[in-house]
This record gives sequence, structure tokens and C-alpha cells, in this order.
Amino acid sequence: MSVTRFLDWFQLAGLAFLVCLAVPRMVRLYARGIHVLAIDRQRTPGQMLEDLLAGISLVLWWYELVAYAWPLSLHLVPARLGRVLFDAVVLKVTGAALMAAGLVIYGLALTVFRDSWRLGIDRKTPGPLVTGGIFTWTRNPIYVGFDLMIVGTLLIQGRLIFLVLAVVFVGMLHLLILREERFLSEKYGDAYQNYRARVGRYITWPSTRSRA
Repeated sequence: MSVTRFLDWFQLAGLAFLVCLAVPRMVRLYARGIHVLAIDRQRTPGQMLEDLLAGISLVLWWYELVAYAWPLSLHLVPARLGRVLFDAVVLKVTGAALMAAGLVIYGLALTVFRDSWRLGIDRKTPGPLVTGGIFTWTRNPIYVGFDLMIVGTLLIQGRLIFLVLAVVFVGMLHLLILREERFLSEKYGDAYQNYRARVGRYITWPSTRSRA
């Protein structure tokens, strides 16, 4: 089996693992009356557009990854976006490492989140503020995990479509993080501000942790 074909199967396995991490936990929370999918009724039209772009990017990333890795003949984007920009083994291996790291971080975040996991901003029943485990290294491990996975996919595939999706998706996630930070500041007050002072938005470097 070639390196390229192995990494195709690796990506498919990664997506399957992502589903296996998220769906069972979502079902268990719903069974306990906890609605994971939260729709923020206070969103502005601009924020709704941001969420729409993030959702479309996520669906396209998921489908196009499967379409190229399987492979499938049907693509959802114009053929010119499938153009290969780079094709180096070292980049593919690096991409696989990033994707694996993203899955691990995502899994650790779900474990620590417990009942506080939400998709979106839950203004009615948000759950307790989570600051332990992987959250002592990054305030946004779920988003960091997704960022690593989509950048990893870009390095493995090397195609223009995944570059476009990475730029859009990572950008929309950053805007969502800023929106959530405003909500968390309002909801948890000093507790969140103290946590925010200790832990970085994306990563907390060891030197910063030692000073804290």
C-alpha cells in the first residue's frame, strides 16, 4: 500500500473516530434532557452569516475529504478547485500528525466537558464553567482540535479546495470564539476573567504557566 493510499484510509478513519466520539455523547446528553445543539436567539444577521459559512465549510470539508479519499466521482465544488497545489510526503506525514493531534485534543475536551458541552451558545442552561484537564492548556480545545484537523487535511490532500476551506473555516471559528468569550465574560464574570488571565485562547506556553 502506498503512503498516499494509507493516508486516505487514515483520514476516513479519523472522520469515523470523530463521529464515534461525538454522536454517542450527544445521544446520552439528550437522553438526560441536555440539549447539545444550542441556537442563540440573540445572534445578529452578520453572526448568522458567520455560522452559515462555518456550517457550509464543515459539510464541504467532510464530503470532499471522503470524495477524494474513497474516492467518489461526485464532487460538490467546481473541478478547478480540486487542483493539486503541492504533493510532498513530508507534508502529508505532517498533516497526518496534525489530524491525529486534533482528534486527541477533541476527545480530551469532550471528556472534560461532561454536561457543559454545547454546539453554539446556550444562554438558558449553559452548564458550569470548565477549566480543568485540557482546558488548563487552551481555552478552546474543541476549536483547536478542528483547526488542526482541517489544516492536517490540507497538508495531506494538497488541493486548492482544502486551502479555501481551511481559511474560511478557521476564520469563522475565530469569530465564534470571540463571540463566546463575550458571553462567558457576561455569564461567569470574575471566574472567567481569572481563567482567561491564566490560560491562552489557543495555547498556553509553559513559560506563561510558570508565571501564573
